[in-house]
Amino acid sequence: MDDETRTMLRSLSQAIALLRETDFTPGFASEENASLLQLLGIRAGAAEAVTASVPQQVSRWRDIVSQNGIEALKNLFSQSRVIPFSDWTGVHHAADLWYGLLADVIRPMARNDWEFIFYLGNPANRHFFDVDEILDVMGSFTRNGNVTLALDEREAWGVWSVLFGGKDLPEFGMQDPDAKGRYRALFQTLDIRRLIIYSETHAALVMQNTYFEIARPPVPADMHHEHERDNFIEGYALGLKTGMEPAQCLILGIATAGSISGAQPAKAAVRDFLSGWLNGI
Repeated sequence: MDDETRTMLRSLSQAIALLRETDFTPGFASEENASLLQLLGIRAGAAEAVTASVPQQVSRWRDIVSQNGIEALKNLFSQSRVIPFSDWTGVHHAADLWYGLLADVIRPMARNDWEFIFYLGNPANRHFFDVDEILDVMGSFTRNGNVTLALDEREAWGVWSVLFGGKDLPEFGMQDPDAKGRYRALFQTLDIRRLIIYSETHAALVMQNTYFEIARPPVPADMHHEHERDNFIEGYALGLKTGMEPAQCLILGIATAGSISGAQPAKAAVRDFLSGWLNGI
């Protein structure tokens, strides 16, 4: 409802006002760790611009452990509790890398306060067994924290097609009459804490006892660019890092994606976007 949306936007704007500008700096590691994070299939934010210095043949978990050591990896990941993984379809040997990280680094650290963020890319052209395997790996992380799977509406249709409907299932989006039920069924099939579905006009957050959906404000066409999803993930991760409620994190992701034309989120731009959103209701 409009009144509820206004209340949430005001509350989020007030929370952002208390954050430092440095809180909006993407990534959780210094530039010297960027190459390692890239090989692990983990978003390094601004540090992703650094050219990887690790040899290309190092792409298996055993090789990364051999070159860096378990203790150094534990030290790196002890610096943050929010880990945003990269697009699965763009990470070679993702299942091997991510399960190795979980088994040898995350679990031995004996913490359960982690926030893990995954997204798939387009799974429609991948084999069922590949999709099923990586979803199982993602679900394994729930024993050590909260797992969020973020999909745009076409990717959600792709996952649904692979798991339930077959490749002949007609494409559907968020405004389809059956979409809400299908997203709920998809959430219940996966071993995750939160499922995010979003389009250019809407975004939804599915949790165990919650289905939260909000209309996204319109933005100029040039705001839909290659960094849009990355900025969405950065905003959502920032909300988790600073202790916001999941629905607030979703809205912060929308505001970050809709307010930044480049690859670097900024506090003032996000607040201006929220203000314009509020005034437009």
